[in-house]
Amino acid sequence: MSNQTEEMTELGMVYSFPEWNSGNSYMRPTYPMAIGDACPTTLRAALLSRSPGRVNEMFITLTENCFEVMMFRKWDPRLQSALNTGLLIADMTGCRNMAAFSKEKELLLPEHTTIPILYLVREELMSSASSGLLDEELMVWPARSKNTVMYQVQRTIRLFSPAATLSGEGEVVRGLMYKDLSIDRDKMTVHRGSTPIHLTKTEYHLLMLLLDSEGAVCTREDLMCKIWDTDFMGGSNVVDVHVKSLRKKLGDKAGAPRYIATVRGVGYRLAD
Repeated sequence: MSNQTEEMTELGMVYSFPEWNSGNSYMRPTYPMAIGDACPTTLRAALLSRSPGRVNEMFITLTENCFEVMMFRKWDPRLQSALNTGLLIADMTGCRNMAAFSKEKELLLPEHTTIPILYLVREELMSSASSGLLDEELMVWPARSKNTVMYQVQRTIRLFSPAATLSGEGEVVRGLMYKDLSIDRDKMTVHRGSTPIHLTKTEYHLLMLLLDSEGAVCTREDLMCKIWDTDFMGGSNVVDVHVKSLRKKLGDKAGAPRYIATVRGVGYRLAD
């Protein structure tokens, strides 16, 4: 192991969430099992931070929830085959702007990796984050609760997991239709007829939130909270930017909406 790394091996008490429903992107766990119950599975995560004290609570929460957690100052992709790590969590909370974020990312993740990555960021960064960054998996840190932490961690892992298989008859296991769009929730795909519509993760989640609202208005603050776990707006138009991009890919128009209608001064809803 590189001398630039340090490993933390002492694990804490164990919890698990028996009612976790991984098929629902926005389902949060309801209650923990009693301390001392055995973990049904054990996952391995690597925390990347040049100031480990800032993510101590993350380390504790993960170890309490059946993760083996290692702490590193930077990630070496050669460790993957030896450690079989399933998730990287990069501490970017020292970054106040995109330039600092890019520099810190180069220090923590000097090479490309195929492992799922969850970035811990400050609320202030959300207002200046580029659209490319907002398509990554972000968690505002410190998090609001341990449930928030585990929700974001599990979502990141699920998004990168292999797509679910088809049923015996070749039918989609969990799909839905909205007008002329067909959505496969398991594969996270959207089609118009046989033509795929290629959405980013953020665009897909926006569409799912609107569909799950069943026509009710989703405020910008609510969308911001559910996708990026923050209600920080700070003059940011990140939600509007992603809705505009989603509309363009769907062939929708704000002035004559077929799929997404704007509620001025509030947010968005499904079009009539």
